[in-house]
Amino acid sequence: MRAILIGASALALLATSAHAAPWLSPDDPQVRQDVETLQAAGVIHGPVNAWPLPLATLSDVDAAAQDMSLPPDVHAAAMRINELVELYDQSHLTDARVSVTNDPSLIQDFGSLARNNVDASVAMQQQIGNLFVSVGVGYRRHQAGRDYHFEPSYAAYKIGNWALYGGYVDEWWGPGNTGALLVSTSARPIPKIGIKRLAAHPIDFPVLRWLGPWRIDAFVGDLGKRNDYDHTKVIGLRFDFAPAPGLEIGVNRALQLCGNNRPCGFKTISKALVGFGNEDNTGTLDEPGNQIAGMDISYTRRIGGVTAKVYGEAEAEDEDGPLLVDQFGWLSGLTLSGPAGDNGASWAAGVEFASTRAYEIGNGGRYRNGSFYNNFIYTDGYTYKGDPIGYSIDGDSKIASFNAAYTDARNRRFYGSFRRVHYNYTGANMRISANPETINIATLGVQWPTSFGDVTLEGRVQDNDVNTPGRSPTKGAVELGWRSRF
Repeated sequence: MRAILIGASALALLATSAHAAPWLSPDDPQVRQDVETLQAAGVIHGPVNAWPLPLATLSDVDAAAQDMSLPPDVHAAAMRINELVELYDQSHLTDARVSVTNDPSLIQDFGSLARNNVDASVAMQQQIGNLFVSVGVGYRRHQAGRDYHFEPSYAAYKIGNWALYGGYVDEWWGPGNTGALLVSTSARPIPKIGIKRLAAHPIDFPVLRWLGPWRIDAFVGDLGKRNDYDHTKVIGLRFDFAPAPGLEIGVNRALQLCGNNRPCGFKTISKALVGFGNEDNTGTLDEPGNQIAGMDISYTRRIGGVTAKVYGEAEAEDEDGPLLVDQFGWLSGLTLSGPAGDNGASWAAGVEFASTRAYEIGNGGRYRNGSFYNNFIYTDGYTYKGDPIGYSIDGDSKIASFNAAYTDARNRRFYGSFRRVHYNYTGANMRISANPETINIATLGVQWPTSFGDVTLEGRVQDNDVNTPGRSPTKGAVELGWRSRF
C-alpha cells in the first residue's frame, strides 16, 4: 500500500488534468441536508443514502443553481452544492483540516468531529486520466497505534460508470443522521479495496426497470491488529435502489472472516456468502465467522414547502435454523427542513431513535443480550481499532436524539442537539462502558464560513460518563475546528 501511495504522490505532482475527486465524503451535515432538499425537489434523482456520494449524482445541480424560480431554500441548497462541485472540479484540490478539543465526543454522527484531543490531516487530490488519487497524512494525539496515519489517502480508477478503489475511504450506509447500524464513520476508515457504481441509471429491461435508479457498493477491508485474530477481513455489500420518486431502499450485508490462523480459502468465503441451510452457522469454530445483514428504507417528499424524510433501518445477526437472519437491532427517524424567509435561509429539525439490543423474532420473541455486534469466534466484535464499525453507541445500548439547525443567508450554520443514551444497559457489552450508564448530552455549535476556511465551534455538556459506577460526573467539552479546501 505504501509503495502505491508514493507512486500516486509522484503522479499527482506531475499531473495537470481536471477533477480532483469522484465523490463527496460523509463529513458535513449541511451538505447532506442540501442533498436531501434537492432530492425532494426533484433536482437529484436516485439513491442518496450511501456515502461517499458520487459526484455523478449531482449532474443536474448546475441548472438548478441558475433557476431563480425555485423556492429560496432549494435554490440556496443548489448554490451551495454547485459551489462544492465546482471546487472538486478544479485541476487540483488540497483538503486541510484540524480540530482540537479537551474531550472527544462520545457520539460520532454524520460529521467530522475530532476522534482525539488533536485531530489534523492534509490531503492532495488530483485526477490523472481515469485515475483519481488522494495522497495525505494525518495526526491524532494518543490514538490507538501510531499518532500519525495516512487515512486521507486512496486511489480510485474509473471504468465506465464504475470506480475501483483502494486505500482509506470513509463510508456511511443508511438514512440515519446520528448513526448507522452497519457501516458508519464511528470507527476510523478501514484500509480496503472496493467497487462503486457512480451514476445510478435504471436498467432498461422488463421487470428490472421497476427497481428504478440503482447503485452497488462493495468492499473488502483489513481490520489490522486485534486481540482475537490479526488481519481479520471484513466484506461489505450494499445495493440501493429508488423504485419511486422519494422512495429509497437499501439492502446490505457485512461479513467478518479470515485472519491469522483462521481458514480463508474459496470454500470458506463461498460458505459465508451463499451458504445453504446451517453451513455458515455451525456454532463451532468451523463456521466462516460473523455476519450481519439487513435493510433500510426512507421516503423523502416536499410537502407545502417543507422537506420531510421518514426512515428506518434494521440489521440482524445470522441465526441457526430456517430463518436467514434474526436478532435485530433497529433505528428510525424523521427529519424536517424548510425555508426561513425569502433570502435563502433555512431551518432543519429531526428526531432519531435506535436500539442495538438484539431482538430475536423466532422462539416466540425474546431479547438476546450481548449478541449484537458480537461473535464467539471474533471476540473483539464488529470493531476496528477498538471502535464500533456500526452505530457509535455499540451493542446492547439505545439512544434518543433530537437536533435542530438554522442556516442563514450567509451560509452560517447554527445547530444544537439533545441526546439521551443508555450505554450497555444489559451489562453484557462492556467495550465502551463496563457497567450500565445513562447519559444526557446537550450540544450547541456554529459552522462559520470565512475567506480562509470554515471554522466550527462546538460546546458539549453531559451529566454522566461511561465507566463511572456509583457516581454521575458532569462534564463539559469545547471543540474548535477549521477546514479549508483550495
